[in-house]
Amino acid sequence: MRVAIQGSHGSFSEAAARRRWPDLQVHPCREVKDVVAAVREGQADAGCLPIENSLIGSVTTTYDLLQEAFGDGALRLTHEILHPVHHTIMALPGAPLSGIRRVLSHPVALGQCRLWLSQHLPGAELVSAWDTAGSAEIVAREKNPALAAIAARPAADAHGLVSLADRIEDDPTNQTRFLTFTQAQSVPQLSSAEGGRYKTSLIVLVDHKPGMLALTLQAFGVRGVNLMALQSRPERSAPWTYRFYVDVEGAATDPRVAEALEEIEALAVKLIVLGSYEAWTEGSRPSLPVPPPAHRVEKPAIPLVDRRRHPEGTVVRVRHLSFGGESPVLIAGPCSVESEAMILETAAAVAQAGGDMLRGGAYKPRTSPYDFQGLGVKGLRYLADARERTGLPVVTEVLSWEEVPVVAHFADMLQIGARNMQNFSLLRAASRSGKPILLKRGAGATIEEWLMAAEYVLAEGNPSVVLCERGIRTFERATRHTLDLNAVALVRERTHLPVIVDPSHAAGISSLVTPLSLGALAAGACGLIIEVHPDPPRAMSDGAQSLDFAGFEDLARQVHPGALAGPVQMA
Repeated sequence: MRVAIQGSHGSFSEAAARRRWPDLQVHPCREVKDVVAAVREGQADAGCLPIENSLIGSVTTTYDLLQEAFGDGALRLTHEILHPVHHTIMALPGAPLSGIRRVLSHPVALGQCRLWLSQHLPGAELVSAWDTAGSAEIVAREKNPALAAIAARPAADAHGLVSLADRIEDDPTNQTRFLTFTQAQSVPQLSSAEGGRYKTSLIVLVDHKPGMLALTLQAFGVRGVNLMALQSRPERSAPWTYRFYVDVEGAATDPRVAEALEEIEALAVKLIVLGSYEAWTEGSRPSLPVPPPAHRVEKPAIPLVDRRRHPEGTVVRVRHLSFGGESPVLIAGPCSVESEAMILETAAAVAQAGGDMLRGGAYKPRTSPYDFQGLGVKGLRYLADARERTGLPVVTEVLSWEEVPVVAHFADMLQIGARNMQNFSLLRAASRSGKPILLKRGAGATIEEWLMAAEYVLAEGNPSVVLCERGIRTFERATRHTLDLNAVALVRERTHLPVIVDPSHAAGISSLVTPLSLGALAAGACGLIIEVHPDPPRAMSDGAQSLDFAGFEDLARQVHPGALAGPVQMA
């Protein structure tokens, strides 16, 4: 195996390449462009180039070469290598450290040894060379005892030098990431379905317009594809514009990655796929298999929601809680998070009364665009703070697929509201978050439509779905909606998923919440989600259906007899 490297014998590039091909035949090259030329012209079977260092960052000469070298599709990346970088300062035999006046090395290596050099050779001149091992070659050729080189330890043996000090790098965890490549026709098709761990690297050029980069990267995020690296470099053809180098987890043939690349190709000015390659797995976290997009999944003979798949029923766990377990789960909190003080006060009251979980809307869908819409991310932070102070897990609503990552960052469970029950893009994105999903039934949805909405979540690979009956719209106007307890009993027969009830939205009248709650539990619901507010008449939304603290305490006592917790010590 002939492998072209940038550098001389004994270089870090050679050592890294030997980690992949122990018996390789080295083809040394002076510049990174020479490495590419050697592979293109058949002088070498593969090339190995440094791309990134854990201390210094990007190797810009390699990044700048990638578009030119790989743009025509003739070359493809094949492997990633992570190689520990330990530097040795070396000189002619007999040369003392005190006599060193000039130190030669690659500028990246000099930068990685700044602390040692400033302490032991503060007056020495630091001279940039084309390569670490190449600097050792220069010292050997010059035969000047005042010269020293910083390179890998094998370079001293290769060029007849001796070590003056080993392991002189500033950080012992220092390592460099290398990428190997070969001619495209020699690269086999890869797929993560084969059990390996892969990455795909690409170059993207986007229009210089607001939001274009974010829109491009969202193509990965909404499909659950992990973005692993993002680098920008100036685009030479247009001053003050940039091209972006992106690494994502997975092979380009994986359905989700392929779908994202299709979208990016339509959005971007240019897309260059540098290749899919084996990721270096030594000491790294193995990736979990990623199911394909729902619309590419073969329809199962029995729906995923069908009870026949799990006759014993599914238990959905949210932190320490179990939906579908022996005890009903009592979720409570305000319709909207109105302020930090308000949600902390409510959380303390819910915990003290024996509630299990905290609800609260940071984003609120309102019929009128002029009504209070929630505090957004600030509300999410308040909810997370309340969880830390009380120990109550948090469920909150997410309104759009774009907001799924930020809501999932703060919440323990994502709520899909009744208005969004058939927002299929949102269902897919929420499923891919990996968080448990609370799926409310739409006000005009049939049971079949409700279950098929849950099927969307399950088909994306997320088994943790809790259904929520919250009332349907009928001809009766005495209450806000009509609580369909028929659905609770029927759904328990038809699906293995746990089901809870929201009596607050069903009734719209606070005095009906407690009797409807008890009726829901009698019908087989495994939990309740209740609206609670410290001062319902002053609530910014849904005050008429909210219980005050005393009313919730009375309900909690009946749901969890003997569970009154006493005063909660807020951290």
